[in-house]
Amino acid sequence: MGVETDGQAARETMALRMSETEATSESPVKVSTYARRQLNPFRGVLQIIETDRARAFSANGILWQIQTLAIRPDNTWRTAGEAPAVEQYFNWGLWSSKEGTRQVIANPILDIGAMESAAADLIEALTPRLDQMPFSLGDRYELWACDGQANPVALLKSATSEQSTRVIKHITWKACAHDENGFVSPSLDSTDWQNAPDCSPRRHADYLESQARDRTETNRWFRRYADGRGVPIDGGSVLTAQTFPVFGISERWNDSLTQQAFEDFVSWNAPLLLTLSMPDEKRAPLEQQATQRPVLVDDLHRLYPVVTNPKLIEQIRIQAHLLRSQ
Repeated sequence: MGVETDGQAARETMALRMSETEATSESPVKVSTYARRQLNPFRGVLQIIETDRARAFSANGILWQIQTLAIRPDNTWRTAGEAPAVEQYFNWGLWSSKEGTRQVIANPILDIGAMESAAADLIEALTPRLDQMPFSLGDRYELWACDGQANPVALLKSATSEQSTRVIKHITWKACAHDENGFVSPSLDSTDWQNAPDCSPRRHADYLESQARDRTETNRWFRRYADGRGVPIDGGSVLTAQTFPVFGISERWNDSLTQQAFEDFVSWNAPLLLTLSMPDEKRAPLEQQATQRPVLVDDLHRLYPVVTNPKLIEQIRIQAHLLRSQ
């Protein structure tokens, strides 16, 4: 199968945007909805809605951070002959369908009336689209750490356009945030490795990250297509969908201990990974593994594109409610 021409790529991108963007006679505001992965470490899939004057983000589909465009404060008192005013996004407030808008940031230096109007238009557009979540992924450009055979090992970064792609020097895969100490690998705990001098509470994540670093030869950008294949943006052979790890990190490692440790990590991260698209044979085991973090499942279940075992997810959510009530 050959590489698409620029025209073919442009048509596919346009089709994606047309499916995400609309402006009707009832609502003349142009609206775009899409999703973007929060990466390195992977923290789920961010839901995004944009108009010409505002945008909102949500990590759980309930609480939305609203930002509106306004003239930058250092331009509000400009005199004639100075550079033109510069617009940028400013935080406006938080919104949910249950509580409405709160924590509004009303800086008197900014055009509060225009910001309020833009936020109102955005909320009006967002409300009927809540049932359409999760939105389609818009970040089809992916930066992967690759091994010596140019096979993807770990997903590092994503972008919504080729103009946003650039190789970031020294970027390496992160299993979890530096202040996240929750991951414990039972496989590592049960071996002599546990007696190593490093007593950091993050040592199991550090171990996984070191394994990924050791296997990485180069970082490389790919454009992913609807059928899953990836085309290197710097040229080269097209990789099939099966070449890219579904969970953003390789599932095949050279020694049994590392293999088991990464399997432990996938199991621990299951509630977040379920926000991704994947075959049912991958999803079903994750749903079982997600029982170990019920509160996170309850937070994110609205963003699961598919549920293979609805009864199980409901049971996990009931457990989460019991834990919250304690």
